[in-house]
Amino acid sequence: MNYLLRSMLFVPAYNEKFLDKAAKSEADAIIFDLEDAVPPAKRKEARDTLGKYLSDGTFAGKQLFIRVNELGSGDLIKDLKLIDGRRILGVVTPKIKGVSEIQEFSNLLKKCEERDGLPEGTVKLLPLIETAGAVAQVQSIAGSSKRIIALLFGGEDYLDSIWGTHEYSAKAFEIPRAMIVMAARMNNLLPIDTPYMDLKNEAGFMAEERMAYSMGFAGALLVNPVQIPWANRCFCPSKEEVEHAAAVLETAEKAREEGRSIATLEGKVVGPPMLKRANKVMDCVNKIREHEKKNAEGN
Repeated sequence: MNYLLRSMLFVPAYNEKFLDKAAKSEADAIIFDLEDAVPPAKRKEARDTLGKYLSDGTFAGKQLFIRVNELGSGDLIKDLKLIDGRRILGVVTPKIKGVSEIQEFSNLLKKCEERDGLPEGTVKLLPLIETAGAVAQVQSIAGSSKRIIALLFGGEDYLDSIWGTHEYSAKAFEIPRAMIVMAARMNNLLPIDTPYMDLKNEAGFMAEERMAYSMGFAGALLVNPVQIPWANRCFCPSKEEVEHAAAVLETAEKAREEGRSIATLEGKVVGPPMLKRANKVMDCVNKIREHEKKNAEGN
């Protein structure tokens, strides 16, 4: 998976102040929100404002996504006029219940691509898994379209769908998080964690999202730019991980050069799983370095 999505910032598409701030941010990706974060009375304004920003190149060079309105809504048809694969990488699809909704969205995006003369599959899909029903079908959803590049966990709506409370929300999230990670990784997709809603609690964010990283998540949805550096640190191999991965690879290479079938590091056998993990850590580090270099050159 050649995408880096550690920090995915939601931005209400009608708010120019927020859009200007997002354009200057170091978020790996921007999600222009035309749905939940936009009052119904402002949705036309949001589309008009977003259209202007996409046309003037303010967000050039960034990974851009649009959260459209749900299937069957009149707003969705209007939202689709903004889905231009030359400017937008993909669409965040809300209220997904199962495979049939993914297929419907895919057909709609195909029409957008035909309209703009783009190859089928140019516009990607990022389903929001935000209900008990969607979690129960997440494996089927994950494998239902080649357009899908990530699965996004919408914890707030999920909690509501199970009649859960925030008192022990982390406990309530354990099973859906695990299921989303497994479904995503089985299909070579990126699992993205739910937003952390306490905007002033850096320590809480770091603890929660570092735990999500340890579960296999690749990034988190964000609701405020203050969380961007936190997420970029959380979903990045630690210094200790990188040093250990480098040592594992060096030890294995030395054993190979010496003709030994078994390599050991600190008294432990360096087996295939350790080698795979070490390679993944180094691949992630290299991807982040390339991303940072590209951003520096762009500035």
